[in-house]
Amino acid sequence: MPGFTKNFIPQKNFNYRPERFNVLSSGGGTQSNAIICLIHAGVLPKPDIIVMSDTEREASNVFEYQRQYIAPLCEEMGVEYHIIPKSKYATYDLIGSDEDTPLPGYFTEYEGRDIRGQCAGKQPAFCSIKWKTEVIHRFLNERFGEKYLTERGVDTWLGISIEEAHRRAKFPPGKWQRRYPLIEMMMTKQMAIQCVEDYGLPTPPASLCWMCPNRDDDLWLFMKNNVPEDFARACAHEKEIQKLWPHLWLTKYGVPLAEAPLKPSGGKNTQMDLIQFCDSGQCFV
Repeated sequence: MPGFTKNFIPQKNFNYRPERFNVLSSGGGTQSNAIICLIHAGVLPKPDIIVMSDTEREASNVFEYQRQYIAPLCEEMGVEYHIIPKSKYATYDLIGSDEDTPLPGYFTEYEGRDIRGQCAGKQPAFCSIKWKTEVIHRFLNERFGEKYLTERGVDTWLGISIEEAHRRAKFPPGKWQRRYPLIEMMMTKQMAIQCVEDYGLPTPPASLCWMCPNRDDDLWLFMKNNVPEDFARACAHEKEIQKLWPHLWLTKYGVPLAEAPLKPSGGKNTQMDLIQFCDSGQCFV
């Protein structure tokens, strides 16, 4: 049975509100898995339910980790864990209400290229809202009743760590409220990684879609070398989107992904480099 090899004492406690309906919205990545370990260990209280929206483009190693290590923890502590298929609840897939613009934030050469020959712009991204936030809200309303959740109010826990505090989104008082256990406990992403490892689990993989244009070179190279089937999907995806939008690319280099001059950073890059393009709070956690 997993457990901390040394006592884990948080710097601060999480202000749990049991009168509200508490939902851990898992992104399937480092910080979300750390929260689940902390719940299993009794450091954090049990939420009413744990949910993860399957964008149906999530990196395959993320789900392998969830099935092998995280689902058994949830079962042991008696908390329901639902992985929700996006296609069952989402209104849109790749194309939103504006049929001229896809939802992900692809790199674009529509306004030209910079002095390095790279794409000069990047599309705004709406995929997190449409594929995750709205999917989870609709699932919860269907499962527990919209009236019940409205009367009680919902606290959605998100795995944003302290160095990402600028990604917090405050909702007005009412039904849907966001909570950030790791920020309240003063935990960084590196502390979250160490927490999972110290709990006896392997280092969790980064959580983001295999076609996410917010990947840095390190993450593209990792996928190319370790999950080649996902890299092949991404290459095929780029070719498909260019049939409608020939100015869009998955990387800043503005060349086919298979030919992109990807370079390892030697540890200089961090996920902080990615999240400047996505402040939804639902991704990379």
